[in-house]
Amino acid sequence: MNTVKSTRRFDSRLIQKPHRQPRLQRTAWGFVTLAFWGFYFYLWAPLVTLVSWLLGGQLAWLQLYEYKQAVDPFVLIALPVMLVACAVLLIAWAEYNRLRFAGKERRLPHQDAPLADIARDLGASPALAAQLAGGKAVTLHMDDQARPVGVTHQVLAPTA
Repeated sequence: MNTVKSTRRFDSRLIQKPHRQPRLQRTAWGFVTLAFWGFYFYLWAPLVTLVSWLLGGQLAWLQLYEYKQAVDPFVLIALPVMLVACAVLLIAWAEYNRLRFAGKERRLPHQDAPLADIARDLGASPALAAQLAGGKAVTLHMDDQARPVGVTHQVLAPTA
């Protein structure tokens, strides 16, 4: 009887856990990847240019850049008006939402879990659950079976 051996082998060049790589190395390889993607898009530029010219890009180029010293009065009036209109609409929408949600709590309040449930889920005593609930920053001490046995409260330094 023949046994089938796996032909797949571990390739050490593949990174299985990228978060274990040094940050500098990850950043450097990110820049290398970005550079090669940029080069790849650069290679597509002639085809994109050809399609653009076929779809009317040449006419747009002539209208925008080739006619020198030509000023369109519509553009001189329309662009500032559109700019002001967009700014007014954005500010009006922001003010509407500010007035609409001012003084309102948008998140629903939640019920705290009962201390008995916390103690049961942790495998601890109700007194230990009460100590946990009463502390802002605590260190939980565990026994060899990973059951909570004690709590040490930590004093938080005031922030300036």
